[in-house]
Amino acid sequence: MLALDTELFLALNAGAHPDSYVALFAIAVTRFVIFLVPCYIIVLWIRGARRRRLLAFALTLALAIAMMVSFVVGAIAFRPRPFMVGLGHLLVEHRPNASFPSKHALVFAVCVVVLALVRQYKMACLTAAIGALVAWSRIYVGVHYPSDLLGAVIVAVPTALISLAVTARHGALIVAAVEDLQHRLQLRRTRRSGR
Repeated sequence: MLALDTELFLALNAGAHPDSYVALFAIAVTRFVIFLVPCYIIVLWIRGARRRRLLAFALTLALAIAMMVSFVVGAIAFRPRPFMVGLGHLLVEHRPNASFPSKHALVFAVCVVVLALVRQYKMACLTAAIGALVAWSRIYVGVHYPSDLLGAVIVAVPTALISLAVTARHGALIVAAVEDLQHRLQLRRTRRSGR
């Protein structure tokens, strides 16, 4: 299994002499595309009715749970990144921390699962396509093995299910409380600017 993982990594990694345009594209994808996720959640909250805000809450909670699980898994089953063992070619600077599971892939996988489970199929498919591109870029730039991406998908499913269960039970109350706090802060700001 590890041998196959290594072979796939070497096949997808940039190599010693990568095409400059492909390398630039992969670096841009690996560094910046991740920011689409918080932007999407913010748009859901700002422009959405209660249903969209509940989705924003579910996504945020799922991501928070996923990051905690990822930290625990990385600490218990530490696997060094490819560049830490002299494997492949590294195109971006990266901290020498746990490779498994990929946090970038985990972010997109969690969003895909949550969106699919709430029947937002078009958005789930779009997110999956973008996530696949990010996953490829993480291998290409030399910071992840293919199995790290598979691990992200495995972690994403239960975290999304937990988040949706919490949202179904407590989401409306929590969202209402946050909306109330947001309203009070806006009123306070309005009063201060009116002085």
